[in-house]
Amino acid sequence: MTDTDWAGLLAEEDVESLWNGLYNLVSRHPGVRPLHFATDGAAVSSQTEINADLAQELFLELFQKQRFDHYVNNRYTSLEIEGELARIELPNLVGARLRKRYPESFRMARRVSSLLKTSERFRRVGAETKEDEARVTATNVKSNGRGAQKKVATSLTAVAIEEDDDIVGESDEEQFVAPKSSSRTGGEARRGRMVNQIYGLREWSASKPLRDSGHFGELIKSVPVRRRDTRLVGRSGTSQLILSNPDLEELIIEVLTAIDSPADVRTLRQLVLSKIPLQDYNVSSLDEELSTGNEGGTLRREARDTRETPEDALLRGEQNERASELAGEFLVQLRRVVNNNERRYERLLSTLWYCYYDTENHSQLEIARRLGVSDSLVSDSRKLIEHELKKLKLSVEEGAVFSESLERLLAPAVQVH
Repeated sequence: MTDTDWAGLLAEEDVESLWNGLYNLVSRHPGVRPLHFATDGAAVSSQTEINADLAQELFLELFQKQRFDHYVNNRYTSLEIEGELARIELPNLVGARLRKRYPESFRMARRVSSLLKTSERFRRVGAETKEDEARVTATNVKSNGRGAQKKVATSLTAVAIEEDDDIVGESDEEQFVAPKSSSRTGGEARRGRMVNQIYGLREWSASKPLRDSGHFGELIKSVPVRRRDTRLVGRSGTSQLILSNPDLEELIIEVLTAIDSPADVRTLRQLVLSKIPLQDYNVSSLDEELSTGNEGGTLRREARDTRETPEDALLRGEQNERASELAGEFLVQLRRVVNNNERRYERLLSTLWYCYYDTENHSQLEIARRLGVSDSLVSDSRKLIEHELKKLKLSVEEGAVFSESLERLLAPAVQVH
């Protein structure tokens, strides 16, 4: 029995009490549990804020979709309203949040669940027969009421989202007890949550015992991590395939073979996803405190220290010293290029100074007049200098040190007019 008179609050248009009712529903609904693990500490600081944020989002979602008006116009009872909120609207909202926050994990977890249910190589332990499943499905479709087809489709969507509401969370709380059947929701009992259903290989006997899941992490160490398939798929062509269905099925089989035991879907998904290179990025605050696992122990994130280490300083010093030596070797090489001709060597040094170091920025014609040579000879000298410089293959850091050292060597050797 519901504790909130939803129908009365809607009739009275009591917005504040309606929001409080949604907050109470969110606070005790186990489907919200994954958000307590998945929400960034930088965005909220307590479980109360998480629930309040979700209640506000649920309120606005229902208002925008005009669901409140729909409940009033179709004379929904409080029991029926809470049933739809708890079984459809809230699980859909939580699923949308998880899909946005953990897109690849959410998608791969649903693919694992789908393969477990549809593949002939797996079997649900303790599952009812196919005839019973077909009979239950047929009964649910017949129990229609107003808008039966639309409500059945919506219920199936809710169940699909609810099956995947434990991608991050790991505790085993009991399933939310929804209001009992009504003319709108059908009279059949709901099956257990997908994450709690137990699956194994089809060739295993039905009496195969369940082993302690605490050791499964050690047992699957021999299962190799799969390589990421970067092919683009999806309606918009922006999602990566990550792992094909045949490969994913083989991975599930390898995991089950390694643990040699049936396991619940939640555990299987965690084991399988640990062998897939997923990319769910998390933006965190540098001011957020992190628990160390010890009593009262916390850590604080710090930005990467970009200061130079002693080793970096030593290497940089050696690099600068080598670049300085190259400046002297470069001048020796220029002398060799002109066959130790002193006049041509002095002309090269003057061209090097006026073209690259003189602050007056002379044109090539002005430099030619200063040196008393033709413009083409200055051009040839520049080409020769640049050709020898390219042979050195200096990095940007080395180039700066080399240029400074070369300027110091040229200054006393060049007659600046």
